[in-house]
Amino acid sequence: MYATPRLVAYRDEITLPDGRPGHYDWVRVPDLVRVVALVDGQLLMIEQYHYLTGPMWQLPGGNVDPDDQDSGAAARRELAEETGYRGGRWTPRGAVHPMPGLTPARVHLWSAEGLTPGESALESGEADLKVRHVSLDEAVRAVHDGRIGCASSAALVLAVATTATG
Repeated sequence: MYATPRLVAYRDEITLPDGRPGHYDWVRVPDLVRVVALVDGQLLMIEQYHYLTGPMWQLPGGNVDPDDQDSGAAARRELAEETGYRGGRWTPRGAVHPMPGLTPARVHLWSAEGLTPGESALESGEADLKVRHVSLDEAVRAVHDGRIGCASSAALVLAVATTATG
């Protein structure tokens, strides 16, 4: 086992599907949230550089911290910190396992509308974060052309687009 404040890496002894013994390496990390926030008919999209992947668009979100009462509290906190928007009507949109072969962590998906603007409270690692207001059509194009590289953001954008047109 290897542990840091953000993750724990494990190597388990397992029985493989063919009955032979083997190893399985996996990582425990906090669950995450992503929020599709609708403001004046536009989605709030975050543009940010990530050390491992480079610049990309994604929906606002972040970790579900141990002191969060639930994923909804984390979603509200992350949206307010990154964009300044608060309040409104919130709808849970399920959860996805973005990397089921590596971690049991889930990304809880939320939508919000009727929000009130306010001041953001960015962390030092978010100093380059830019908030974009984009149409749903533009967000769908961004999924298809790779500007939205975050899998859970892409899934939520496409789910909202399907609901809007279906």
